[in-house]
Amino acid sequence: MSPSNPKHLHQVAQPIFVAEAYIIYQDQLLMFKRSDQVKSFPGWWALPGGHIDATEDPLAAALREVKEETAVTISPKQIKLKAIAMHHHLDLGKVYIVFSFLARLDKQPKVVSAIQEGQAHWIEVKKARTMTKIFPPLKYYFAHILGSRPGIIYNNSQWKNSQLVKVLSETIDRDY
Repeated sequence: MSPSNPKHLHQVAQPIFVAEAYIIYQDQLLMFKRSDQVKSFPGWWALPGGHIDATEDPLAAALREVKEETAVTISPKQIKLKAIAMHHHLDLGKVYIVFSFLARLDKQPKVVSAIQEGQAHWIEVKKARTMTKIFPPLKYYFAHILGSRPGIIYNNSQWKNSQLVKVLSETIDRDY
């Protein structure tokens, strides 16, 4: 297909809308170790997050998913959008449209340690940056989000076997 006649995103792969939250208390990041029994990305370290329901906006979905997976309640005033990404997983035939949020907390909340989908853990940010088995699309944004860089990053990229193949476009809006 030539650049003058590109395909629309929904023609390339099935779109899946998800929201996730980077939750930080002091030097700790709240991460979620996915169960080996789940269908999508079993055994990977990820963030609290998941599919956006038909009646939700991305922020509402992020807040709900955090509550469901960790029992942590975050108010909309404590969280802000940091990334919107389109991850085309070539091997899965899906495009994940990901809304990533950041919350920095003043108090460390009590976390429910395990649910059917996995277990929540506080991990030192420094350690999280070097851990293996962290879901690579998540780790791709560490420098921007955990580095407290200003702005919202917009990304369109291709992935295969959960590894980056190519960044098709990327922009950081610092004027939000």
